[in-house]
Amino acid sequence: MRIEELLESRAEKTPEKPFLTFLDERYSYLETANASMRYANVLSSLGVGTGDVVGLFLPNRPEFMFLMFANAYLDSVTAPSNPAYTPNELRHSLELSRPNVLVTTPALLDVAETAAESTTVERIVTTDPVADYESLSALAADHPAAVDSHDGDETAIGLHMYTSGTTGSPKAVECQHENWTRSALDFQKRMGMTIEDTLFTALPLFHANAQIYSTLGAAAAGAEVVIYERFSSSQWWDWCREHGVTEFNAMGSMLKMLDNVDESSDDADNPVELVFSAGTPPELIEPFEERFGVRVVEGYSLTENPMLVLNPTDTEKRRIGSIGLPPAEKRIRIVDEDGTDVPAGEKGEIIQQCPALMAGYHRQSDKTAEVVRDGWFYTGDYGKLDEDGFVYFLDRKKDIVRRAGENIATYEVEGVIKALDAIDEVAVIPSSDEFYSEVVKALVQIKDGHELAEADIVGQCRAELAPFKIPRYIEFVDDFPYTPTGKIQKQELRAREREEEPSHWDRESQEVEQ
Repeated sequence: MRIEELLESRAEKTPEKPFLTFLDERYSYLETANASMRYANVLSSLGVGTGDVVGLFLPNRPEFMFLMFANAYLDSVTAPSNPAYTPNELRHSLELSRPNVLVTTPALLDVAETAAESTTVERIVTTDPVADYESLSALAADHPAAVDSHDGDETAIGLHMYTSGTTGSPKAVECQHENWTRSALDFQKRMGMTIEDTLFTALPLFHANAQIYSTLGAAAAGAEVVIYERFSSSQWWDWCREHGVTEFNAMGSMLKMLDNVDESSDDADNPVELVFSAGTPPELIEPFEERFGVRVVEGYSLTENPMLVLNPTDTEKRRIGSIGLPPAEKRIRIVDEDGTDVPAGEKGEIIQQCPALMAGYHRQSDKTAEVVRDGWFYTGDYGKLDEDGFVYFLDRKKDIVRRAGENIATYEVEGVIKALDAIDEVAVIPSSDEFYSEVVKALVQIKDGHELAEADIVGQCRAELAPFKIPRYIEFVDDFPYTPTGKIQKQELRAREREEEPSHWDRESQEVEQ
């Protein structure tokens, strides 16, 4: 099934049923389909056709979803970027996917203009009116809610999703329509969602989670999805009550923040039944469920292969501490460095085989070949299987920091810091954090005869990186442990960080004091 077919099927069956709610804006399935077709005609009038890429530089708002469906109607490709990106970060995405059209908001226009210089972008369109730019709303009003048919099928590329590179710049994952729809239908079925449910997410729409499990998952059930721009632990349960939310998606860091709010006698007085989460500390799950009267369902997926490994919703059948079971269509193996299966209970790399696997990394066939071998996707994550087939995530083989669901390539942060003349060597590693799971830490070695303050490093990073990538901690070191081939032993540094009392400068503490 294609993405627009999932929407169309619901627009035909339950046209007046509410589908998308953004704050005080509410759209039925038919209204969503009509708006999306008008947007498709806007894009077509700008020269977008089959296989062309449309860049989105947007926060969570209705236009994001209308444009995703619009591209599906045209058989063109949606390429969303993080709205927190700096011009250089956005430019990389544009150079990788090569869109001719870029859609953004007036608030993000300056970044978009700077990034688009000397790229393939020929037209920038804004969501709302602004001087010298055409707005989507004005353009859409002049177009009909009907589109011509195309020849694309479910194997056509529908999206470019950017994922952090571990030895270079981020890559664009080529996601086929069926990757998204298969995964959404599977999520809806295994979570048991129906037309009576209301889903809720404040996760970013430029990520797969909000697109697949919340939005298309709701469409698979004929349900409603409520989408907010950002998470607020103090207002979350009031929002759930206001909208009658029965299921929401979160990261483990969000559940920790909710649990950190002062207890109230009405904590369990909410309509929520299920919470889908990833990365929740096992010791938090049952106390959280008891306090708020919900069931937490832990799962695991990757943008490259988004069909979930998921725990049963039945609390008697789940395994707390596990990331769950794969669906029937997905095979999981745990292998050693040679690709040989290891016995149950032993640590190895998680590899997967699934019909929802990506087509590849856009214009990077060499990178695709590194992770897809003989039809198996090598995740770069360490895990184990128990005797009953439950999967356990243990550690990352990949050199990344995962902060509140955002994958941050250490290579990228190191490159920005190394641009400072006083830097001799730098290593970026994850440091544990109560709320974000991990934050960025930079270990820095200064050249002899040079001086450098922590604030200088932060200033360099602010100019080049999105805020979530800026190091929270900085530690100056005299030397690094090296491998025989001259590479910094990151594993040793990560082990030290976990096992020893860290000694470092804390950016947030300094900012609070100032």
